[in-house]
Amino acid sequence: MATDAQLQANRANAKKSCGPKSDDGKARSRLNALKHGLRAKTVDFVLPHEDPAELDAKIQEWVDDYQPANAVERELVTRAARLSWTLDRAERYETALLAKQVRKAMLRSRAKRMEKVCDLGRKLFYMAGKRLLPISGPAWTDDPSAFVARLEESPEGAQWLLDRWVEMRCLLISNENWTFLDQFKFVRLLGKQPLAAIDDPELNEIFLAWETIEEKWGTRFWLQMQEMTPYEDPAFSAWRVWREIVPRPENPETAVAFLLGIAEREIERLQDLLVDLEEIEGDDARELAEQASFSASDAFERLRRFQTARTRELLRTIDLLAKLRAASKKATKERS
Repeated sequence: MATDAQLQANRANAKKSCGPKSDDGKARSRLNALKHGLRAKTVDFVLPHEDPAELDAKIQEWVDDYQPANAVERELVTRAARLSWTLDRAERYETALLAKQVRKAMLRSRAKRMEKVCDLGRKLFYMAGKRLLPISGPAWTDDPSAFVARLEESPEGAQWLLDRWVEMRCLLISNENWTFLDQFKFVRLLGKQPLAAIDDPELNEIFLAWETIEEKWGTRFWLQMQEMTPYEDPAFSAWRVWREIVPRPENPETAVAFLLGIAEREIERLQDLLVDLEEIEGDDARELAEQASFSASDAFERLRRFQTARTRELLRTIDLLAKLRAASKKATKERS
């Protein structure tokens, strides 16, 4: 027999280990005694995450509808209700699998689009320079208008361009000094090559605006771009000379306002484009979800076979109940 000291020690130890406290811990602990159930005398049709009251309610609903007249009929009605419960579970499982499949497909699609945007953005701002060898230079055709057009095909691409133009606007408003890289980005965001400024009126006016803000600011940049452009790209680029084909802005303030107007114009245009693209994207997303909402995999085929088998079993149970009732009704008539 335990002494008082041992009893006190046992009580103290029991207080130190009183089971899990959190909801997750309690949920896991409920599964500790879970066994395969092959030798169980009673079967629990409710899984740990399911509510037994819901199964009881379903059985009661079937009983209320069929009104079993004896123990055999009640057993059949209860079996049918449990089969219906199992089919509901299979449908929830199928829905969960398909939902996961749809989410993965949509995430993969967005990731691919972002990869494309990053690749196009890198190409748009890529400065190739002279070709030291015939095979040197980028492995793609340097066409900024095509890069911009492809970026404007998706919401992600339009948002990328919009963010870059906002950066340009901030640079203009801040009155900070520009670098050749800033000028290069400004021109390329318009889908144009800097060297085309001697032929393109808008580009020519942009370069003259830079000239008005700071002397030689535009011509130095153009000459630098000419120096870095391969002779073959475009043809006779080395023979070209700087020229002014449009009037210069009147003063630096007018020049800044002109550049800022271009940035504001592109920001507004891209904002409108983004609205349209997001509407189209919504339709595309629904189509993608529809495509991913069916699977012909072996796992889904096994699930469908399971559902078919359980449905047949349910129909056989209901049919047997109907036959028993018909036989009982006939026997009653014969006795009377």
